[in-house]
Amino acid sequence: MQDPVGQRFHGDRNAATRIDQFDELSQIAQAALRSFFRRMGAPHLFEEVVVPILDEGDSQIFAAVRDRPWPPWGLGARHVSAVCQTHLVADRTYGVSPVYVADEDLSNVGLMAAVYKEVIEHLALSGGGEVNYLVADGSVLADHVLRKVGFQRTEDVFLTEGARYFTYRLDAEQLLGALRLTSVDAPDLLAHDVDPEILELNALFHHTIYVASRPSWTVHIPSIPSEIAALIRGGHYSKPGGVPTGTGRFSVDPAEEVESVVLTMENFLTETEHTALLDHILRHESDFRAGTIVERGASAPVVNERVRRTRTLDDLGQVGPVLTERIRESLEDVLHRLQYDSFPVGRVELQATANMDGDYFRIHQDGDETSTREITFVYFFHPEPQRFAGGELRVFETRLIDGRQVPTDRQRTIVPRSGIAVFFPSRHEHEVLPTRVPSKLFSDSRFSITGWIHRA
Repeated sequence: MQDPVGQRFHGDRNAATRIDQFDELSQIAQAALRSFFRRMGAPHLFEEVVVPILDEGDSQIFAAVRDRPWPPWGLGARHVSAVCQTHLVADRTYGVSPVYVADEDLSNVGLMAAVYKEVIEHLALSGGGEVNYLVADGSVLADHVLRKVGFQRTEDVFLTEGARYFTYRLDAEQLLGALRLTSVDAPDLLAHDVDPEILELNALFHHTIYVASRPSWTVHIPSIPSEIAALIRGGHYSKPGGVPTGTGRFSVDPAEEVESVVLTMENFLTETEHTALLDHILRHESDFRAGTIVERGASAPVVNERVRRTRTLDDLGQVGPVLTERIRESLEDVLHRLQYDSFPVGRVELQATANMDGDYFRIHQDGDETSTREITFVYFFHPEPQRFAGGELRVFETRLIDGRQVPTDRQRTIVPRSGIAVFFPSRHEHEVLPTRVPSKLFSDSRFSITGWIHRA
């Protein structure tokens, strides 16, 4: 016979707790979360980690909250006791933070399990969501605990100054079952009114994740790595065919003089031309088709959403010739500023793209030693105010080493801003990170014109 809830150590506080989900934060929620992270001893986490991830889109915050009975407003009216954040890293694939708690709740396993249950149920309902963690090579405890509940280590690799990390993955619904959270309700977890073995299982899991991740926000010495690291947006899912990001990249000395990776130019089209282009694209929504790729060794383009998910249009109307001429006029200056050797110019190939909700293009090259594509061009345009998030263009420098093209660790990330043009050598590996369009409307998409300047 267990003691009444009121006599359990965390019972009274947990009885008044609810779990809220946030896709955006009101001023009241921000104040409560700032207070929570101060109590946790990591006030910088809110501004430097939580808010930037939330602002990127496809992220949710789950918080255990208690409201003051009276008055239910003013300073300290809302008390946060636990926080967990998710963010999308690829289609139906999520990074999940530890369940953050302040010192007074480190033994409040029911609270941590209740918050995590809400998080993982949300991901499971998102259509077979998958949970991912990055675990340092050579890990013993984190490796054991994650494998025990069903996580599988993959060969997707991340490299940092301090450690080499492998990706551990598990289907969200399977994770719920492994932690035995499908058979209990959140109120029972908060009341600690469950089988003690469930509490023990969840205590081992959550405290391992929490403690193994803690150095990432408390230790400021790069040579001391965290056993579990945060999974970045875009991440290992950028490489087609399961090739791991972070491997095979040539390290460039920051002091070494090398060619520029990317050149950006503001106001590439006049306002009239820009408006005409946007109007043309919006009028031809029904003409857009699924984006294609030409796979290695193939002669014909195919649709492969594991690599590229977007919609394209080849007909640019009257603005097409204007863009082509503007590109040709700018090319001499572009090549000079990119420190790129001149070449006999052939055709200029242009295509419109619309990145809608969840669309992306994983790491690829537009040209190699067998291709006539020399320079890749991208022009961003969209209605204002902007109604999408993400969709960043990330370009990695690629260098000729021992007769072969080798990607380096030198890269540039360009946030899509309407009206800017981007040029870079077509041999450079690049990717488009996932785009979030909350409205799901075509007119709110991330629009761009992608072009390739060919050698004659």
